Amino acid sequence: MSKSESNRSKLIKRILAGVGIALVLVYVVFLFITTNFLGNDNIVTETAYRSKAYDIIESKSLIVRDEEYLDQSSGGVLIYDVSDGDKVTADGIIATSYASEDDVNAIHKIEQLDEKISFLENLNSSASSANVGIDTINSQIDERLVSVIKMVNTKDFSHISAAEDNLLSSVLRKQILTGEQGNLADKINELKSQRDSIKASCGAPTGTVKSGASGYFVSKVDGYEKVIDVNKLDEVTAADVEDAKPAEIDASAYIGKVVKNINWYLLCPVSATEATWLSHTASTVKIKLPSVIDDEIPAKIVNVNTYGNGDKAVAVLQCNYMNDALSKLRRENVEIIVNEYEGLRLSKSALHDDDITYTVTDEAGNETKKTERVQGVYIAYGAELVFKQVSIAYSGDDYIICNEQPPAGALLDGTTVSLYDKVVIEGGDLFDGKIIQ
Repeated sequence: MSKSESNRSKLIKRILAGVGIALVLVYVVFLFITTNFLGNDNIVTETAYRSKAYDIIESKSLIVRDEEYLDQSSGGVLIYDVSDGDKVTADGIIATSYASEDDVNAIHKIEQLDEKISFLENLNSSASSANVGIDTINSQIDERLVSVIKMVNTKDFSHISAAEDNLLSSVLRKQILTGEQGNLADKINELKSQRDSIKASCGAPTGTVKSGASGYFVSKVDGYEKVIDVNKLDEVTAADVEDAKPAEIDASAYIGKVVKNINWYLLCPVSATEATWLSHTASTVKIKLPSVIDDEIPAKIVNVNTYGNGDKAVAVLQCNYMNDALSKLRRENVEIIVNEYEGLRLSKSALHDDDITYTVTDEAGNETKKTERVQGVYIAYGAELVFKQVSIAYSGDDYIICNEQPPAGALLDGTTVSLYDKVVIEGGDLFDGKIIQ
């Protein structure tokens, strides 16, 4: 190879090397700009929404009441005059007895006819007196039909009977207004005739069962009624609760019972640590009974029975809320809500440490800039990330509840995450002021 060819080859190699170095530098600059100024596609955000969290103690409770048996003192077939959970007065009638099943069926038929008669009389009266246009009635029929369909789809059968009656009422009113249905007086008289005929053939009541005390009626007896004395609840141990067994009774000898006091009690075995916790909390808490009711129920801590030996304790909770389902409870899983937290729920992955610069003013009015590292989150504001300090009210396994209005002095610069903020939960190389796509 000649000297000129050798020099040309070296020159080409230098040029190629220079181009390679230039390309590497361009790529490095590109990465720096896209990462620090143009952001990246790996940033994922979530919206800050209000939520609640709780400190909960779970227990398998025994429910006790001041209960009095109602003897089956009247022969024949009974019809109850009250329902489970209804209030009763001392000497009030609980049930009425009849000589035969046929008499009882007749009474039920009479009650059904009375309901139909009342319904048609009210409808006839409102249809003749109200000045309602056909368009209004048609709209009402559509709305009530949709309501019935929704109840069927959601299996809300507890209210469907009333919804069906409302729909039928609207349809009949339309028929009366359009002349398709004549005056309902003939139908009403026909039903009254049927009712009077049944009444004439029905036997008279043979007796009644009365309550010996005022309170709430419950038709079911289970043998637990006298197992634990409600006047000695401060002496109950965890073993008493866990080992309690129903007494052997002849349920057919009773038509039910009366809960004599408005208050009823949950006996909740808890650990020594949980007992200490309850002893230092507010006297009023909320409880959940997930299997029977969705709502939270207020309860009062009347006693926490501890025994000083590290064994289980018993929390005695008093309630006065009552309905059909609650009136039958005996052993039930209960959640005791000791503390409730409300704020903005964020994923724990959103938490980061960063520096915040804030101003401190001394007594003389002199201002000084200070920088301190704090815990917070990055918020996506348009094309920029902003770091905000957070005040954590509650910490769960994978989420936190942040105070929307933190206590005085909790924030260095006075700002924190707000409702509906877009909070970054994923992304690399995050910092305050970063430009993102």
